[in-house]
Amino acid sequence: MQGISLVKVQGRTFRVATDSLSNKRPSSSELSTVESVSLEANSSGEEAAAEEEGTLYTEEFITIHHPVHPKFRYLLLGKNGATLKQLRIDTGARIDVTKGKDYALIKGPQVKIDRAKAAIDDIIQQAYIKARATHFLSLPVTTAYTTRKLEEFYHAISSSTFPCDGMDPSILVQPANLHITLGVFKLLHAADIERAVRFLKEECPKIVREVLVDQDRALTVHLRHLAIMQTKTPGQAHVLYIEPNEDPLVKKLCDALIDKMVKANLMIPDDRPFKPHVTLINTSHRTNTEDKKRRAFDARPILKAYPNLDFGSVPLDKLHLMKMGRRGPGGTYVSEGCISIEP
Repeated sequence: MQGISLVKVQGRTFRVATDSLSNKRPSSSELSTVESVSLEANSSGEEAAAEEEGTLYTEEFITIHHPVHPKFRYLLLGKNGATLKQLRIDTGARIDVTKGKDYALIKGPQVKIDRAKAAIDDIIQQAYIKARATHFLSLPVTTAYTTRKLEEFYHAISSSTFPCDGMDPSILVQPANLHITLGVFKLLHAADIERAVRFLKEECPKIVREVLVDQDRALTVHLRHLAIMQTKTPGQAHVLYIEPNEDPLVKKLCDALIDKMVKANLMIPDDRPFKPHVTLINTSHRTNTEDKKRRAFDARPILKAYPNLDFGSVPLDKLHLMKMGRRGPGGTYVSEGCISIEP
């Protein structure tokens, strides 16, 4: 590099013409000239030569907060921090996960940050796929009449004289919890819940108005006819429900709500056709089990004794976003938000 000198300015090395240098300290204008010809290695091998002469290259480091739900923090840490250590090695970025925080702190140049974000998102996506649903969209069907009829029904089938193997009070759905489920959600962040509630309150009323335009009657369903779910063996049943009558308007509304919420990436898509039903008995609620295995009940005596069970007509006047799990007063569901359904 004849005729060229290397000059260090503020910790950086620059290449300038030797003739342009003097023994005196360069002026601010001369420094500007020096900085404008910053040393840049090219494909001809100048990078290697520069490194041999002590030239240092630094990348711009940035810091970001990448969203990570606290429930998934343990997945990023791994046993004794092994997963986090491997993530740092694989991505080259500094990754920190703090207890109670809903983000991972990532430091490094942009390319390594992008690599770390992709690796973290992949771990979380796999966990999201395996995660259970957290909420469901619900049409409550509880009235004074259905409550009375249901209590009479429960009293009869829980009697010691009624032959129903596997029956237990804990698997009976409370009258206050009777509902039709339209679909389920995985809302793992507070922001996800807020978005779903906002959609419910702002967009769903528009869907209701579009479907019920020119209608002058309230939506109702008639609850009658018992059936069991997902089994051809009534003697080994897990879910018993009562079916609402087929109402084209109700089906149209439910289909429209489901379609819009799925397209908004809120509701989990379901390949099965929508089947409105009201669950009365569910063995997943059983509490006095000696092991974790789900114990069935014999539905045959119930189906034989009640071939024409009728709970009458009930209005569909509310649409709720409910939390999974019966955590409300008296074991009821907790609503995140609701809207009225009016023609």
